[in-house]
Amino acid sequence: MQIKSELRKQILLLRAAFDGEKRSGSSQKIARELFDLKEYKECSQLFCYFSKKEEISTEEIIKKALGEEKSVALPVCIGDDMIFRYISGFEDLEKGSFGVYEPKSSCKQAFADKNTVCITPALCCNLNGCRIGYGKGFYDRFFEKNQCIKIALCYDEFIKDFEPWENDISADIIVTENRIIYTNSNNRKEDNNG
Repeated sequence: MQIKSELRKQILLLRAAFDGEKRSGSSQKIARELFDLKEYKECSQLFCYFSKKEEISTEEIIKKALGEEKSVALPVCIGDDMIFRYISGFEDLEKGSFGVYEPKSSCKQAFADKNTVCITPALCCNLNGCRIGYGKGFYDRFFEKNQCIKIALCYDEFIKDFEPWENDISADIIVTENRIIYTNSNNRKEDNNG
């Protein structure tokens, strides 16, 4: 088992070494896996983040969901909290906290329900759905207060063995380039496509 802070540093270095072609190819495969999920197909509301350059790209996911007339909301960080606001297109975004694109303050606040799919970033995950993010805890705090279907996007090679922290809230599903991992029951199943 690795310590989370050390693993976070290691993954950030490994991810920074990815070239654009690898990142783009993996992002496209992950998006295709996501689009095939029953949970994605059946949701009418999608919460997603706008990816930074080095992250798994979410632009195609956002674009497709908007094209399918799903209600799409992106996060806004306010102090230690995070809320989501609806967007109707990329023109509704502006650079906000941590240099990440966020919905403008004029966008209407969105509220999650148990059928909302929330796409969550992950530097890495373990097979139980625990994520290592950037260490700020925004998503864990959001998930404590909101019911939704939590889907983590993660590079397959960054599925690692580590112990969760006390306040970690697991993803229900992990989507990688090669497989889909359902984590929300004792009978975890994997759908391997690679």
